[in-house]
Amino acid sequence: MSYRRSSRSSADRGERNVSFDQRAARHSTGVKEEFLAPEEGEKAQELSGKDPKMLAIYFGLMVFIGLGNKIFNKLMTIPMHNYPNFLNLLTTSMYVPVCFAYVIPMARIGKIPQEQLDLPYKPFAVMGGLDAIAGIMQVFAATYLPGPIIILMSQSAIPISMVISRYLINARYDKYQYAGATIVAVGIVVVLAPTITGGGSALWAIVMMLSCVPMTLSSVYKEISLGATELDPMYLNGMISVFQFLFSLLLCVPSSLASDPPVPIPDLPQNLMNGLKCYVGISSKTCQDDEDDGDCSEDNCMPNAPMFVTIYLVFNQLYNLLIILILKYGSANILWLAMTLMVPLGNVAFTLPFVPEHSGLRPTDIVGLVVICAGLGVYRFLSDYIKSRETARDRADSASAKEPLLDLVNDVDRVISVTGEDEESRR
Repeated sequence: MSYRRSSRSSADRGERNVSFDQRAARHSTGVKEEFLAPEEGEKAQELSGKDPKMLAIYFGLMVFIGLGNKIFNKLMTIPMHNYPNFLNLLTTSMYVPVCFAYVIPMARIGKIPQEQLDLPYKPFAVMGGLDAIAGIMQVFAATYLPGPIIILMSQSAIPISMVISRYLINARYDKYQYAGATIVAVGIVVVLAPTITGGGSALWAIVMMLSCVPMTLSSVYKEISLGATELDPMYLNGMISVFQFLFSLLLCVPSSLASDPPVPIPDLPQNLMNGLKCYVGISSKTCQDDEDDGDCSEDNCMPNAPMFVTIYLVFNQLYNLLIILILKYGSANILWLAMTLMVPLGNVAFTLPFVPEHSGLRPTDIVGLVVICAGLGVYRFLSDYIKSRETARDRADSASAKEPLLDLVNDVDRVISVTGEDEESRR
């Protein structure tokens, strides 16, 4: 099926793309949120006409809930360290009942048109499969990576998505966005340098970055297969979640061998059951003294597992909902600013002493963080800032060019007025 870019306005495209942002929140790290930026010629929603107080509330909520989503995304993996497959299935399956609790009554009263319900399942299945691959890669990477690295590696979605969308759907970006993506890539290299040279978690950092590939392909495929088709975002997410969950069940088998330590395939059902027990606070795995060599991780489920996982699920649902509300009733600029601010704040949060497994930032982490934040600023804001300055300068030049002409007109009016008065006096 050939791709045809819709000629709708940028605001309409923003509402249509809400589904991408909402789907992002289903995954452990919400990588798709990093795709948010206008293409060349696409303006962000204007702030004019918006209530400043409501925009400030949206911004504050987005920063708070977004940070909670990122922080507890990592924290929930600490007590559930032995059960990444269960975590992936749990976080994916939660969206099925939530979405269809909305879809079923809305479909019955006609709020979701029958044409949407009659769409073939193939696009949802393809996107669900790609999202399942991305989701399981992200959950495993989040389990074995430090919190700050997870947040920084997520930004690799920007250059990866630009390359893929540029070549597959001929997406256009301006020079500032290319520059911003390049700066982000440099910052990621700075962060990864000590990890690669010193061993560490380089493999899982690369897995985190590569998870952006199926995530981007899923978004691009949505554009190609559905194009300008109007879809209710909850129906879209619900259908994709169903297929994502089914594919995640299949991916449990090969991914179990990637666990640390690996879970033999015959032991996978018991591992999933133990994961469910851990979620409700029941520890199952213990380590013998002769196994205490660093390869065995003993369960410590109560109280952190039920608390951290449940808090993450709540933040995740709120984050998902808030993205839709901001794009629908607020401003995309508010969303981009909040997401950019989350990067340094999230890194700082993992250094706080009361945060489990907190650690200080290495010099390379700090340098990389500054570089990545600078790249995000260039990528998301510099183009609009320069265009607004140019517009203001053009208006000022136009006004200054009119002033001499206005003075000339006033002089002519005065001459005519004086001449008329002289003629009247002569009469």
